Amino acid sequence: MHTKQGMRLVSRPIPKGSRRKIWVMLLSWAAVASIMVGVPQVGVLSKYFEANKLINVVEDSKAKGDGVTDDTAAIQRAIDKVVPGGTVVIPKGSYYISAASSSKAVTGYGASQFAFKITKPMTVIMEGAEFKTKTKNNHGVFWIYRTSDVLLQGGSIKGDVRPTDGILTSRVGILVQESKHVTIEDMHLANLSQGINLTHSEKSIVRNVTAESNRGSGIINFISKYSIIEGNTIRNSGDGHLSLYGGGRNNTVINNTIVENRSAVTHHQGITLEKERDSVIKNNTVKGFYYGIDIKNGTNSCLIEGNIAFNNQYNIAIRPGDGGGNMQETSEKIRLYRNTATNQKKMQSSVAGILITVGKGHIVQENTIDQDGLLLKGGVKLNRNIDLNGIKFIDNVFVPKKE
Repeated sequence: MHTKQGMRLVSRPIPKGSRRKIWVMLLSWAAVASIMVGVPQVGVLSKYFEANKLINVVEDSKAKGDGVTDDTAAIQRAIDKVVPGGTVVIPKGSYYISAASSSKAVTGYGASQFAFKITKPMTVIMEGAEFKTKTKNNHGVFWIYRTSDVLLQGGSIKGDVRPTDGILTSRVGILVQESKHVTIEDMHLANLSQGINLTHSEKSIVRNVTAESNRGSGIINFISKYSIIEGNTIRNSGDGHLSLYGGGRNNTVINNTIVENRSAVTHHQGITLEKERDSVIKNNTVKGFYYGIDIKNGTNSCLIEGNIAFNNQYNIAIRPGDGGGNMQETSEKIRLYRNTATNQKKMQSSVAGILITVGKGHIVQENTIDQDGLLLKGGVKLNRNIDLNGIKFIDNVFVPKKE
């Protein structure tokens, strides 16, 4: 709208809540005019269709966002209503959600219910929106299933308390299953069984996410490929905080910070690779774990480059795997380039900057390691560069011990 003040034209913004009403009114007038003059209505209807690509869950679906009302059905209505490629806006507020009985996912870990199911290309903008769940209700939040080109941006997903029981997929913040080109960014996830689970998916992006105080992994990439996991913070969760597992390939994990600072926790891993192939782990910071970067169970041809791993019992490890029923396949052709793996945390008698107990074809080159910090199978400590047992140690720097 414009008004005149003297000779000067002043622009006044239209309130957000009125924009849609004005747009629909103009479209209605245009439709009537087209009928009166005999103009085909295809263009008018197309514009109206375009207008419905944006749905606000408060204005259009009557969600409350008051932290008390169960907004599950209202938000799912908006997701169902928006056209493919459209946008659902979830405004700032606190949204209490429960499980939808019709949204039940089945994965290799078991079955779990979810609040919301997305099965078409769309964008969900959640800037300032907080989703609250009750941990005892044992359900997840977003299930993205057999679709592509989905963006989830902003907001937070929180359970009321950190889980201490239940299967690891029973309270997943976001499950991306059998989907492509899904992006999750600028989110906070806490008090869940897993923060984000990419399973049997392709070309997903997870960036600028904080996942903390989860019972299992903050981010898990399960039998997925071409994922990019970038610039995230994962802390004080369980098992492998950031886990590439089950047979994934061509994934990139870059510029993440993975931290465990609970003094009573002594057995977790920071970044875990199991049966991973042709993936890149680069420029991450990992500290406070038993195994900082843990490479095991048939992981092959991966590049571990430029990471800073410190204050872990074993900063970087290439090993068979865990005992019990877990696989213990030999890993081969791992390239450790230009990592800093110093200042181990001594929780037990044995510590190492780099531990290698299995495999051949590895290249360990230009890493910075404490003196006596390179530990091989049988307890052999190596402080020089050499070809040994099918492993090349090239131009590594061994830092003398402080007096």
